[in-house]
Amino acid sequence: MDKAPSPNFSRRFMMAIVGALLVAAAVRVPFLTDSLWYDEIAAFLGYSINGPWGAVGTYYTQANHVLHSLLAWCSGAALGVDEVSVRLPSFLAGLGAVVAIAWLAIEALGRDDKGIRLAVLSAFITALLPIAVLPATEARGYSLMMLCSALMTAAFLRALRIGTRAAWFLYSVVCALGIWSHLVTVCVPAFHALWCVTVLLRSQTRSNSVADPKTARAGLMAIGVAAALTLLVYAPILPAIFAIRSEFRALDGNEPTLFGPEGWMMLLSIGGSWNLWASLAALPIAVAGTVAAARDGKLRTALFLSLGGAIVALVFPLLLGSWLYARFLAFTVPGIALLLAAGLLEINARRPIIARALAVVVAAAWLATLATIGPRQQIREAVMYVAQHRSPNEGAFAVGLPDDVHRWYSVPFGVEMPGSGPYGKDLAAQLREPGAAWAVLLYPRTLSDAADRLRVAGFVEAARFPGWIDQGNGEIIVFRRR
Repeated sequence: MDKAPSPNFSRRFMMAIVGALLVAAAVRVPFLTDSLWYDEIAAFLGYSINGPWGAVGTYYTQANHVLHSLLAWCSGAALGVDEVSVRLPSFLAGLGAVVAIAWLAIEALGRDDKGIRLAVLSAFITALLPIAVLPATEARGYSLMMLCSALMTAAFLRALRIGTRAAWFLYSVVCALGIWSHLVTVCVPAFHALWCVTVLLRSQTRSNSVADPKTARAGLMAIGVAAALTLLVYAPILPAIFAIRSEFRALDGNEPTLFGPEGWMMLLSIGGSWNLWASLAALPIAVAGTVAAARDGKLRTALFLSLGGAIVALVFPLLLGSWLYARFLAFTVPGIALLLAAGLLEINARRPIIARALAVVVAAAWLATLATIGPRQQIREAVMYVAQHRSPNEGAFAVGLPDDVHRWYSVPFGVEMPGSGPYGKDLAAQLREPGAAWAVLLYPRTLSDAADRLRVAGFVEAARFPGWIDQGNGEIIVFRRR
């Protein structure tokens, strides 16, 4: 058993973690009042608004990140429904991830001075990482993926070390909760299972310093229990998931691909940001972390178990014909934070001045990215623009995807704004309305044909509202008839 830290050292450690939590909260809070974007509204209106059974018992699109939908209902029921309350579960999960990643670092290296320093630095890095901040500030399941993946790997390492049934059961429960948050989180325990199988195969030729065959078999049994628990929590919607199974395949031709912007963002994530320059600034630290892992077996194992799920995730687009967004890999954030923290410690051991300079530069680059990124999608601002500029006798309509998410804001603003059907299917009917003077167009790149039809019908652009989600496809154009 590891020797517990002294009370004084433990007090300093706790103060450092509290400091990291305060930094994390300060960085994340400004994003909470941004306009909700399409997926956030569609998930709440489709599932959470119908109560707890609506969240856990219905599934007709992949928009339902079930555990988050349930927690969003709880938050809305307790506090009232607005941007902050709907995002509160993700925000709290993001703060929890700061602590969970610190625990992961301690389980990786132990409670000695090296492990504590790695834990504190990992916590502060998680507080500032753009790829950790952004999932924690939107009402989706990605922040819970991040939290649960950190807890999974930490619990797995702890169970490997102490080998008790309680430790393995804790791991199984966290795995089920993580997959309940988002289906792609299954990649983490799937890779852990591959790791256990590898240990069993290698044990026939040489010993393993991290796990023996008995422990690896216990790990596989725990993953089997996790699979059973996952089937239990998903049981109410398994028939619905099976019914829409074709929607998990890339059949439309407009899904993200690995050899496109989303794949590029996945690569940039190793530097903690989807911004090229901010990621490149952190690249030397990531390289140093790789060097540190090459010399430290415990660190190497923790990184392998934290990041290996990304290899499993590649199976979906490469072999199963499915698709991935970069945000689906939120489960890799704990491993990335651990890698960067190890890199800074490696550089600090050799060149303390360079390590401090790099830390300042990278932190500044991450904060600059967050300060300039802007809202994901300004549905609220676009609807408000119409409400403020239209005359009482002027009508308005919206053109968008299948869900009429604009009504989340048009109803409280007192603007009667019907939709135009999925992907503008009923646009012709709206254009024939003589009083229709305003149009709000969501996803103009996807719906470029609808934009052309609006212009031909005499509509001109009145305002544009940029949105960075989906590589800028979150932009909204407000049209006004001449």
